Amino acid sequence: MILVLLMAAALSAADEQAPAPVSTPPAAVERTPVSAPLKPGEKRIKMICREETTTGTRFTKRVCYDKAELEARQEREREQFIESQNSQQMNH
Repeated sequence: MILVLLMAAALSAADEQAPAPVSTPPAAVERTPVSAPLKPGEKRIKMICREETTTGTRFTKRVCYDKAELEARQEREREQFIESQNSQQMNH
């Protein structure tokens, strides 16, 4: 709790000392509402977002994957886990 307060104080002090950012126009990002009709050749991609914790920290970050990418990632992780289990059994 104290660490959080110290970090918040440090960040607010840094914000006060930092020069004002130069205002630049935001990049042209084309955002299509979910309910908008698709143009010919477009398809909707279902994104799956989740909180992931990096090893060595308790902080999480939000990551989003499309369904196919998430399934491929899970399969790779499953294969790596099986390989590590097999190598541990071979060493014992």
